Amino acid sequence: MEEDYDDEEEILLPVEKQFHEAARTGDLALVDSLIAQKINVNCMDERDRTALHLAAAQGHTDVIESLTDADAKIEVPDKFGMNALLWATWFGKHESMKSLVRSGANVKAENKQGMTIVHCAASRGHRNVLEYIVRELLDEDPMDSDYEEDESGGGISLNAVSGKMTGLFSAAGNMMGNIGNLATGKKGEEKKKTRSVDSFVEKKTDKADGGKSPLHVAAEHGQVSALEYLAKVKCNKFARTGDGSTSLHLAAGNGHVDMVSKLLEYELDINIRNEEGKTPLLMAAESGHASIVELLLSKGADGNAQANERAKSMSAAHLAAKNDHPSVIKVLASNKCNLNSKGMHGNTPLHVASTLGHIESVKTLLSCRCKVNVINDKRRSALHEATENGLADIVELLLVAGINVQIQDKNGKTALSMAARADNITIVDMIIKADRYFIKHKRRPGAIPDLNVLQFRKEDPDIAEVMRPICYKLAHKQLAKDDCKRLFYYWGFKPEHITAIETQETGKHSWKEHGYRMMLIWLHGLEDNPIKELYEGLTNIDCNKLAEQIRAKENKRAEANGSNCVLS
Repeated sequence: MEEDYDDEEEILLPVEKQFHEAARTGDLALVDSLIAQKINVNCMDERDRTALHLAAAQGHTDVIESLTDADAKIEVPDKFGMNALLWATWFGKHESMKSLVRSGANVKAENKQGMTIVHCAASRGHRNVLEYIVRELLDEDPMDSDYEEDESGGGISLNAVSGKMTGLFSAAGNMMGNIGNLATGKKGEEKKKTRSVDSFVEKKTDKADGGKSPLHVAAEHGQVSALEYLAKVKCNKFARTGDGSTSLHLAAGNGHVDMVSKLLEYELDINIRNEEGKTPLLMAAESGHASIVELLLSKGADGNAQANERAKSMSAAHLAAKNDHPSVIKVLASNKCNLNSKGMHGNTPLHVASTLGHIESVKTLLSCRCKVNVINDKRRSALHEATENGLADIVELLLVAGINVQIQDKNGKTALSMAARADNITIVDMIIKADRYFIKHKRRPGAIPDLNVLQFRKEDPDIAEVMRPICYKLAHKQLAKDDCKRLFYYWGFKPEHITAIETQETGKHSWKEHGYRMMLIWLHGLEDNPIKELYEGLTNIDCNKLAEQIRAKENKRAEANGSNCVLS
């Protein structure tokens, strides 16, 4: 909730708007003047807020008293279910709360989410307000450290008497119990460690809001001081929310490092799981909080823990990949966590990131040396998943990393055949280029992908400028269909390469377009003189006349440019 009073659709009369503004700014004289003119003190704006809401939120106690004396409704809720007392608590207006309570405000009111004044104070970190609520407003024993047994052994410290009747009765009862134990020679019973679940300070929000206690809310919002006080007055640090999360889950998932550190001091189980099987570390990884992941790992958290099937059996690496948090992946890798674990359907973090197109996470996983050729339950590699989703950038990263393009899924499909069937020309051409490149170099690098060194999409601009016109003329005008195929087989194209390219239908003379595409693919990665390789290829398929024409033309061009690079 925010302190926002901008009107989206003004429904107040001008004088009522003036009245609200006077209450908000604390203009008591104007408020009293308008009350004297018989203004409706309970007039509401479009959010159902009255002047009392506004005065309470701003801490104008004199205005509050004037309004309540004029019969302003104390319990009326706004559209969020917030009454004046809840608003005063939310903004930490201690004196406003006192004034409203003196006027009969219900201290156990709730908003539409089931939040009480304790939740409001805890979420905003108003420790002084929490102390006031617990000490003065609740018909409960404060249960703080002042009520512990004194060092002399057995009695209650006189400092325990706060003047609150319930506290006096509680202290007297404890004292009588201790006297009875001493008389029988029994050791005094230890004080109850936590409050009853029926305590108002332990009340949880509605299930729709997660079923959170005030201590949960303090942890969720990183309010360390508020949480320390709630723990001091014996709120249950180990309580769970509606989904089984603890305060440690909430603090970790919301990125509050100081709060996580404080909760670990309370010896909460660092690997405790919620109903989805998620640990605090999994929550932190899912939300991208690398510093908390680092902290939890340093304190002994299990970096390889996996959630249950409700959360698709994902590990921290899976969750980081799913939500594109490369910084978390780096932390996990540096702590030797498993980046190749399989989640539901056998998917690894690389499968997950590749399917979703998370480029930075894929780069990070590859740079951290994850295994690229792992297959899932469908026998698909990450390349299959990226190809099926048409993610050319991811495909190129995986190809540069040396992924095996020959892997077949359960249906016998390679990534190349999938791309061809989908008519994805860019991916088809890249896969063929990569396959040819690694066959030629007789290695699979498995190195950090560096698109400045190796890539399978762009062409060398210098080679393309010279060779594109020659290749186009050859494919479209000079070579017969059978000659094209013979030439490509000579250059090492595989049958599946040619089949994939021929899948594209461009009309009556598709084979000419196919031939031109394969020539451009052939040009990729050439380290020698492409004219020389072209000459040798044409000679090998008995196109000698055409080969001589190309040789002569190239020699003439070289001589005109003053080059000694001629074909003999």
